Amino acid sequence: MDRGGITCARPKVARPFAVMACLSISAIPLASIAHAHVKWFVTCEPSDNPIPLQAVLTEGFWLFAAVFIALFYAACQAEQTAIGELLRKFLDRATAFLHERTDALLRAVAAVSFSLLWVDGTVVLTPELKGNSLWLSAIQLLIPIFLVARATLPAAAVGIIVLYGYGIASYGLFHMLDYPIFLGLAAYFALSVTPNPEVRALRTNCLRWSVALSLLWPAMEKFLYPGWITPIALAHPELTLGFDIATVTTAAGVVEFGLAFALFWTPLVRRLGALALALLLVAATFDFGKIDAVGHLMVIAVLLSVVADPGPKAPHCRPALAPVVSGTALLAAIFLYAGIHTLYYGPLHAALAPIASGTALLFVIALYLSGAAHTLWRLVRRPARRDLREPRALMVPTQPGTFAMSRRGSLVS
Repeated sequence: MDRGGITCARPKVARPFAVMACLSISAIPLASIAHAHVKWFVTCEPSDNPIPLQAVLTEGFWLFAAVFIALFYAACQAEQTAIGELLRKFLDRATAFLHERTDALLRAVAAVSFSLLWVDGTVVLTPELKGNSLWLSAIQLLIPIFLVARATLPAAAVGIIVLYGYGIASYGLFHMLDYPIFLGLAAYFALSVTPNPEVRALRTNCLRWSVALSLLWPAMEKFLYPGWITPIALAHPELTLGFDIATVTTAAGVVEFGLAFALFWTPLVRRLGALALALLLVAATFDFGKIDAVGHLMVIAVLLSVVADPGPKAPHCRPALAPVVSGTALLAAIFLYAGIHTLYYGPLHAALAPIASGTALLFVIALYLSGAAHTLWRLVRRPARRDLREPRALMVPTQPGTFAMSRRGSLVS
């Protein structure tokens, strides 16, 4: 549409935006289930065997995965339009105040979070991680004190790592894979004192990647341990929207994975994904109470910092690659979760196939993002094109004097 010489992208992207908006609004109750951390409200045994992968990859799973891939691709395409540019500028203006004070926000929220843990006296890092030792309480109390001054931020980072290590010693490494956000938070505080601006820039990426993994990895429980979410769905039947629990569980896993995966992508997509996640986590507290609010307080603060960060561009994350990368990442996460779980709790031979499959899928993603897949495809097609376009050889006389003799003959005649 052309209005006064200004090209408007509204007709081209209005329909995808309308569809995305309608599905997002209808998914709010569903997302409350998706972002309620199951282990905080239900007694779960991580060593239990997950359901077979054949039972995960059902028709319903493929349907929800296709919807996610389509919406993700539409969002990536919309970012390249005039509407995407307007949204980017609006977010820049609306979050400029917060972006300038991100460091103060994270330090303040972290201080409040660890102070609440110290007041409780029975929780290490998250509601299901229990511990009441005196030295744990001392570390929880010292961390807020260390967060006051910039010079002592590395000491606070060490304290967070010690608490995370205690969680590994008490609950196992596989259980603590749910919470890499604390490692990202420790890295953020540790890198805050370095004078090198390039190194300081890494702390934001570390924090964003860690919170994305902290939301993406537990989403796999919805696929491989659907029985864990059944008590929550029965206690809150209004959140199922009248669908059966199996369908709701699969959809919740796709919603949680999709929003978490968006944090790895381009600036506008990850900022909108972080905003949606923060709003949904806040909304979930009204259904699941103060345990959910306290447990997700630090996560919400980190997500708000992602929303406020314009961030660098991601040249490798082109819209054309979004469907392949996002769909492949979903399958890779499921295979790797099942394989690492089996490797940690079960026999080694049973873990090889899913781990190899997940690793191969990650390799495919790396090929696409690096451009190597496109280069290989061009190399494969180049010989065929050369054979088709190569002209036939010209027929030339083999004897040197033939041409001259024919020329003389024509002149004489």
